[in-house]
Formats: sequence, C-alpha cells, structure tokens
Amino acid sequence: MPNIAVIDFEAQSSSTSTGKIISVSGILYNDQFQELDRFELFCRNVPGYIPDPYSLWVNKGLKKLKNSNMSHLQLMLEMHKKINQWSPCVWQTWNGHGYDYPLCEKENYRSLLPIYILKTNGNEPGDFLPFARAAKLFYPKSLKTSYTTSNNPVFKLEDLGMKNFPETDKTKFHTATQDVEISAKIMKKVKETAKPIFDSSLLTTSKQKARDVILNNLLFTTVLYYFGKSRPFACTYFFDHPLFAGWPVVFCLENDPKDLMSLDFTLLKERMKKPGKFLRNIPLKNPVILNISYSLNHDPFKTIGPEKLKERANILKNNPDFAERCKQAILEIHEEKLKHSKEDKETAADPHNQLYSGGFLDKDSLDNEIIKKYHTLDWDKRYEQVLKLKDSRFKYFGERLIYQNEPQALPREVYNRIHIDTAERVLKLEEKNFTTIPMAEHLIDSIRAEKDISKEKLDYINEVDAMIKEMRVIYEKALAGKKLNKATEDDIEIPRFLKGEVTAKEARKGIKDLKKQNITKIKKDIA
Repeated sequence: MPNIAVIDFEAQSSSTSTGKIISVSGILYNDQFQELDRFELFCRNVPGYIPDPYSLWVNKGLKKLKNSNMSHLQLMLEMHKKINQWSPCVWQTWNGHGYDYPLCEKENYRSLLPIYILKTNGNEPGDFLPFARAAKLFYPKSLKTSYTTSNNPVFKLEDLGMKNFPETDKTKFHTATQDVEISAKIMKKVKETAKPIFDSSLLTTSKQKARDVILNNLLFTTVLYYFGKSRPFACTYFFDHPLFAGWPVVFCLENDPKDLMSLDFTLLKERMKKPGKFLRNIPLKNPVILNISYSLNHDPFKTIGPEKLKERANILKNNPDFAERCKQAILEIHEEKLKHSKEDKETAADPHNQLYSGGFLDKDSLDNEIIKKYHTLDWDKRYEQVLKLKDSRFKYFGERLIYQNEPQALPREVYNRIHIDTAERVLKLEEKNFTTIPMAEHLIDSIRAEKDISKEKLDYINEVDAMIKEMRVIYEKALAGKKLNKATEDDIEIPRFLKGEVTAKEARKGIKDLKKQNITKIKKDIA
C-alpha cells in the first residue's frame, strides 16, 4: 500500500475562488500510520484580498497574517516542493472534495503553478469524511459522536477529536496541523474498528479505480448524505452522464424500473425533478462504493431482497431506449436551469471564476511553456513573460503576482491600472461573491453586536477591524485620483505596504518624511 499524506488548508475566506490560503499543513504516514515527515507553512495577507473576519476568528489566523515573513507565493512554492518530494502517495483530507482540493487547485491556478498536482503524477486524492460517516452507519461503535436534536451523528473534526481522543488540546482546533492530526487518528481508528470501510476508501481514490469498481459489480451499495443523515442505497450502473464526461449515473433500486418505463417523456422528466430521485450522479471523487450486503441490512432493501434487486438491474441493462430517454431528460433539465441562472456577467467574466469554465490549459501550448519559465526568472524579467501569454486568465494573474510581490517591477502605468482596479474591487458597496471592505466592516459590526460576546472575541475582532481600516486608507487614496506615477515617495512606501512590510500608519509616516526631505532638498537647490 502506498504512503498516506494527510493535508489541510486554512484560508482567510470560505470562498475557494477568491479566498487565499493562510496556512497549510501536511503529515506523511506509512500504511501503519507511523509518521514519516511533516510540514507547516503560513503566510501574510495578499494585497487585493480582504480577509473574512468570521473566518479569521474561527481559524485564529490573524496572528499568522500579521506576523509571517513568508509571502503567499513563497508558501505556494514551498508547498509544491513538499508535494513533489512526497509523491506519489494517497492524499487524504476531511471534506477535501468539498473544499480543500478546489481551494488548492484555484490557488495553483492563480499562482501560475501546476493546477492538479495532488491528482497527477501517481498521486490519488482521497476524502475520508464520507467513509467516517459510512463507518458510523454500518459499524455504530466504530466512532464516538455527538448527536443533533434530530438524533443524527455530528462529524465536525473538533467534536470527533474530543469524543474519541479526549487528551486533544481543544484550543488548537481549526488550525491546519491540529486538523491533520485528528483526521489521521480518525482514519487509524476506523481501520481498527471498521476495516472493510477503511479498505474501501482506498479502492476509489483514482477516477479509473472508482469507475472500475462501479462497472464491475452488477449490484453495489453507495452512501449518500443529505438532510444531515447518511443513507444507504442499493444501486446498479445505468449510463454515463451526458454532460459530465465519465461520471457514472446509477439507478437506485428501491424504485421499480417498470413503473418508470411506462411514463411518457413529459411525466418522466417531471418525476426526475422531484425529491427521492431514482437516478443519482456518482462523481468520481473517492465515492463510497461497498458490497451490496451493506444495503441489504437496511430497509427497504432488506424487504425487497437480493433476487428482486438483481431482476430490476437486469431489466435496466436490457432496455437501452429507457436510458436514452433519461439522458435526454437530464439535458433538457440542465438547459432549463441555465436559463434561470442568476450569475451575472461580471461574476462570470471574473478570472477568479474561470479555472473550469475557461477551459483546460493545453500542456503542449506555448502558454504552458511560458508559465513554466515564469517562476525561474528575476522579477524584473517576469512582465516580459506575461506579455507573451495568449490566455487572458493567466495574463491577469501573471501581472497580479508581480503587483503582489514586487510591484516596482511593473511599468508605472500597469501598476497604476492594477492598483486602481484593485481599489475599485475591494471598495464596492454592493454585496459580491468575494469579501469587500464594506462587507468585512458590516460583518465586524454584526459580530460586535452578538449577545454575550466574550472579551476574547471582542478584542480579536477589534484587531481585525484595525487591519481592515488600514486597508481602507490605502485603497481610498488610490481612488482619490492621486497620481502615483508622480509621487516618488509613494513609489517606495505603498509597495512596501502592499507587500506587508509596513503598516498603513508606517507607510503614511514614511511618505510625510520623504516629502519633508524633498522640500529640504528643493530649498537647498534654490539657495
């Protein structure tokens, strides 16, 4: 069995498209969960990205943002070094396919680094959260959990950590390293108490392996999670999704296919829109695929019985016309949803949201070669590389990487354009799908107004507020029409602020001092 690397990210926002990583931790284990290596990286804030105050309170990331000497790009480069060093292995996460993997891929995209590094070169991406839920469902004593008022088990890492490993330091929860350690302990415990579930988690970590397991079994059990509860389903493979290449669509066999085959197309499509869907998409993202025996221990499959389930599966296999009608219904339902989509043109055009919609970067394209060379050059040579890029997405982020890390290396007019564009973006009054300064300030006011807010939380939020105020000063100055290209003092001080080397107050003081020096010099020249 390959090594297992558990990885976790903490960000300054819950958005995977516009939030920025502030810390990442990883621990490498062998197949017996003996630690082989570990790393922890954290960085300062990135110019142009406003932290979400609530996220900073949850992950206690403010100190890291304010005190780190590492830039975000340095963090990304160091992380890639470690990933390459450990590869190939199985990368395990906790809700990784819901958050960590998209965040990492989009951060790689914005940093002009290999986007799918955790899924290529022999690496396989895992997500253990669904398997922990399955372990609790089929082996109730495998994990201790709290329960909701609806009597559903709770799978928050903090709660699982304290229930199963009471010696855990609860003050460190929501830090990347603590979450990695707890995730690994849960995996090890499931391996000891529900080994078939643990073993199954390693059978679907790659797309091809997952697909093979689904296609090579007429009947199997999957576990789906909705309304706060894990539910077993006896399924059979039906067809490949007509829109998402390679995704299997399975038929849930509590439904009798004969009842559905008799419907005309309009009624069939309406039936597919209703709750209790008889078709389910299985994205090949480490899905839970188990032996059919697991669902046979639960109703209604226990009552239906294996023979009737097998009969229903064979009816579907022998009726390709019904599969084609279902595919056509999926396409039409998708088209109807697109017509009612509320995504505005500005959001769709934002390069942050175009990693997937903008298409894949051809590995043989000239742009790919330019991007590979980008990080090997001195900063004063990188803008020349950016100008060679054809894809507007990578040109956008190539310029902004220079702006964020070495703004003096940009031509003055380019720096001004990006700085003003950034100021307009972060000072927007209307609610956006990324954190703006007004949104952060509103959230700070809401947190302060919480009933019985603790002194610790209030003090913390006041620190966040001070940081947000510094950002407002800098970006409001940009919008005030100040001619940066004629202000030699700003050439020094504003870039230093953007790189996190000085506070806004220190930057303003530096500008005043430089102005005094200039006036003194002018007087001497006149004399």
